[in-house]
Amino acid sequence: MRQNKPTRKCVEEKELLVLSFTVKTSRLVSVFRNRSGVSPVIVSGLADPIFFCLSLLPSMSDLSLNPAAPVADGPAVEDSNVSLPAEASASISDVDEQRNRPSLGSRVWRFVRQIYRGIGSGIEFLFNVFCLVVCLAALAAIPIVNLIPLGMLLAAEGNTARTGRLLPGLPLRHAAGQIGIHVIGALLFLLPLSYLGSFASDAVLIDPGSNTTRILRTVAAVAAVLTFFHLLLSMARGPRLRHFFSPWRNVRWGIARLKQGSLAIELGEGLRGFLVQLELKRHLKLGAVGAIGVLMWTFLPTFLFAVADSSRGGQVLITIFGGFCLAVVLCWVPILQAHYSAEEKFSAYRAVSHARQLFGRSPCLWTLCLLLGFGLSLVLYLFKIAAPPRDAVFLLTPFFIATIYPARLAAGGVYAWSNNRTQKAWWPWRWFWNLACLATCMVYVFLLFFTRNIGAHGKLVLFEQPFLLIPSPF
Repeated sequence: MRQNKPTRKCVEEKELLVLSFTVKTSRLVSVFRNRSGVSPVIVSGLADPIFFCLSLLPSMSDLSLNPAAPVADGPAVEDSNVSLPAEASASISDVDEQRNRPSLGSRVWRFVRQIYRGIGSGIEFLFNVFCLVVCLAALAAIPIVNLIPLGMLLAAEGNTARTGRLLPGLPLRHAAGQIGIHVIGALLFLLPLSYLGSFASDAVLIDPGSNTTRILRTVAAVAAVLTFFHLLLSMARGPRLRHFFSPWRNVRWGIARLKQGSLAIELGEGLRGFLVQLELKRHLKLGAVGAIGVLMWTFLPTFLFAVADSSRGGQVLITIFGGFCLAVVLCWVPILQAHYSAEEKFSAYRAVSHARQLFGRSPCLWTLCLLLGFGLSLVLYLFKIAAPPRDAVFLLTPFFIATIYPARLAAGGVYAWSNNRTQKAWWPWRWFWNLACLATCMVYVFLLFFTRNIGAHGKLVLFEQPFLLIPSPF
């Protein structure tokens, strides 16, 4: 019995049937999505099985006839493009868009992956900031070199002052994170090596001529050489902690670079690029000029404030006059220093008129900024009651850096806000905050007077000014 083969007319009917069902289904889903109170995510999830079933239907190419096969039970039809209704043709793109839409499971997995990446980025950011504070503290604990962290703080304040954003105020966080990874990776191998060296030294003290002592000394020497080359190759490959746990890959990488003759070149270029990224010369200049500019304004009032040794007669008047002058100067010096950090010119310390304009545009913010900076400085003065041992200076310096850094960024942010405004505040509002700012500085100077009696450095503690100069416990 002869089987009937599909004709082109039958194929056209099947195509129109599939298109009609698809269009009606997509319309039903869109109407339900717009008129119902159900979340679009839930509606899309409910519509996914429908479009999955549509994807299981035969494609148009499978429904078409083979030109080589004979056509039976129907009149011959010429090969021509089938013209579809305009409404059905316009809906094909909507159907394809719904069909290519990711499923609910893939969207949930993408959301979970974004959360995981966000948590990882947050942990990396906190680690970099922690390493930045520790690195600045290590430099601030060294005399004269501590001008470099002062310059870095001024550079961070200047970046925030120019951009108006806080993230540019942490420019060296990536470099500090690289240093932190290298230090952690090195400590993981140097601590066991130190224990092995202590065993060898103890064996030399107990029995220097025994075989055990010679073996321990040989093993310690070989381990030291291998550790040195392993750490060198691990650091040369890049700031990744996993490089410290893949010694064979490090060896293969080093041998390949030696064959190419590029190992020394890559090490030199990497070290040179890292030093260029730190910009030590620029930060040293910023710190030195910034300290000179602050002392230009504060040295004479502080000297008059600290020179009196007696509470009688004219010496009291000198102390009061010096304290009042210091309070007035401290109202403007933080603004001038923020202007210097943004312009990086020493002439910015003489732009008093510009500082008055900036204060007049945002008097409330500047007063709160000064209150924050000088309040944190008073907290740091409590750590200067007793001079810490030289070994403990490094333990206190990170606290000083972490305390003053937010105040620096706040000053830069207020400078950017004031610099972008063109209109001054209402004059009663300005005068109110002028008096409030002066009162804040006078209270700070009054409390500062007693620090010379409790500070380990005596009257010299009055010249330190952690908010404006080097934040260090000595």
